[in-house]
Amino acid sequence: MADWRNVGNWHWKERNCLEWAKQYFKETLTEIEVSDNSGYSASVTSVDSVEGDVDLNVRKGRLIAIYDVEIKLSWSASKKESDGAVDDTLGGKITVPEVAHDTDDYIYDITASDSSSSKLPLKDFVHRRLTPEITKAFKGFTDVLKEKNGADMFIAEKDSGANASGVAGTEPTKAPKEEKHADTSGAAGAGGSSAVSVAKTKSATFATVSIDQTVELKCSADDLFAILTDPQRVSVWTRAPAEIQPKEDAKFKLFGGHIEGKMTKIKPGKLIEQTWRVASWPADHYSNVSFELEQLSSSTRLVLKQTGVPFNEESATKANWDKYYWNGIKGTFG
Repeated sequence: MADWRNVGNWHWKERNCLEWAKQYFKETLTEIEVSDNSGYSASVTSVDSVEGDVDLNVRKGRLIAIYDVEIKLSWSASKKESDGAVDDTLGGKITVPEVAHDTDDYIYDITASDSSSSKLPLKDFVHRRLTPEITKAFKGFTDVLKEKNGADMFIAEKDSGANASGVAGTEPTKAPKEEKHADTSGAAGAGGSSAVSVAKTKSATFATVSIDQTVELKCSADDLFAILTDPQRVSVWTRAPAEIQPKEDAKFKLFGGHIEGKMTKIKPGKLIEQTWRVASWPADHYSNVSFELEQLSSSTRLVLKQTGVPFNEESATKANWDKYYWNGIKGTFG
């Protein structure tokens, strides 16, 4: 029977870890206490909220943590006399607007329940001594997130050839090679992927990759430019009404609105640059696409470069360039 998990650690797999993260921060941050020889002490008394996104992903043998949360805390501080008697106390709140996988520069918005000048030394102690300890906890979060939530997202080496440890920073000893398609008889060339990047929209934070493809078409560069930008010709190979113009800043819609974007740079017969998205992608997220056209002796070489493709849409996007663009154009115009 086939293993239900991600064989070879190769295909996209995602786990929402927000609830785990909420519990982790509540347990970890409330253990933080600091003091000095002058009688000052401070501690995190509660974690009031953790809001945002915390995801763990597996793709091509890599365990990737993507998170961006806002954390609100409560704190208390006190000053004791040499005999141990409490001389002064103060409480307040700390808001950390961004705890994210791609930053270690944290902003602490500290407020106190009493803003009188006599209380300032206590608030200053929280800033100087308590927040650095909170920062240490934040910096260790990625490793703990992977260790506690990522092990069962991998398959042991005896089953799939992946590194048996399955923890952060490990790489599989062997992974399946991505299928490559030779660029012969005008077929699309192999589409490689770049290093993983991260995109943020109002509603989500997610990994993105790049796609590169090369295709040779039996027409002139000027004709291919028109095939890609003239609404009448585009409607023929897409087999649907096309809203498109070869003008910079012109918006376009293809395949009944399933593909949309805007022209950003136009060089007739040479270059087309666009923002480009699929309707099912996260709202307001666009990739960037360029078509570079090179006139050959009896054909035109088209080089596609696309950045910002959502990680879990990579395979479908590669296949659909072939199926709906290149095969559509070749099947219609030869």
